[in-house]
Amino acid sequence: MPPLRRLLLLLLPVVLVLFAEADASPSACRNATCGDVPVAYPFWLIDNSSALGCGYPGLGLRCVDNTTLILPFRTHQYRVLDIEYGKHTISLTDADMQHSDTNSSCPHLHANLTIDDNSWLQLASSDSNITFLYNCKSNSSLLSSTSAVKLTGCGAGPEHIGSSYVFLDGWITGEAYDYECETVVVAPVIDAHKKAMVDAHGGLPPADGSFGDVLSAGFELTYSAHSDKCGKCERTKGWCGYRHNETSTTMDFTCFCDEGPTKSHCELGPGISNSNY
Repeated sequence: MPPLRRLLLLLLPVVLVLFAEADASPSACRNATCGDVPVAYPFWLIDNSSALGCGYPGLGLRCVDNTTLILPFRTHQYRVLDIEYGKHTISLTDADMQHSDTNSSCPHLHANLTIDDNSWLQLASSDSNITFLYNCKSNSSLLSSTSAVKLTGCGAGPEHIGSSYVFLDGWITGEAYDYECETVVVAPVIDAHKKAMVDAHGGLPPADGSFGDVLSAGFELTYSAHSDKCGKCERTKGWCGYRHNETSTTMDFTCFCDEGPTKSHCELGPGISNSNY
């Protein structure tokens, strides 16, 4: 037998084992944590190469310093405050707030959160918006009748020749871009937190209001986790995941079992019925 063919035959069992291990999601799916925070389906840890397939594409989380979970979303990052798996919600705050003084009279954000209708994540009914307009060239008198709050402490110098403002949702008259601002950022917040800030001042908050505190308190996104399928999978001792369809570019729900992945649930053994699961 030629040496090359002999070598290939020797390596074939190793290759098959590697493919089998790659096909069956590892125990990392069951035991993933960041510090003492569990990371479970439909989320997964990006930094763990063996966790690929443990959750939805696009819902991978980074574990920073084994203490902080970060959700990369499009071109920006959001810090995870909480995940309520029973309610299918994840609470986030803009990662920019980690590097900003929450008591600052001018919390500076850099990115809008844009969510498509077909996204895995959607804004929750508990959310509302705050709109920040940074370094606007228009005269402040143009904004005096719009119930805008002019922010203080937004910097000085040649690059800050204009003024910065914040609008609370529902109080904007006209398009924000008409004010010739350098940056316009619409930030989601918890509506109850925003209303509490307004009520505390009997109307519009002052320029040094607690906008940073409201932003740091975050907002909520909801997700659909195929809960019926996942529940059946978990009740049969499997763990839920998502993997590429072999015949298309779509992703399919997968129940990972000790004996390998299935589309529904795990087998409980000879003589044991799955009918109740």
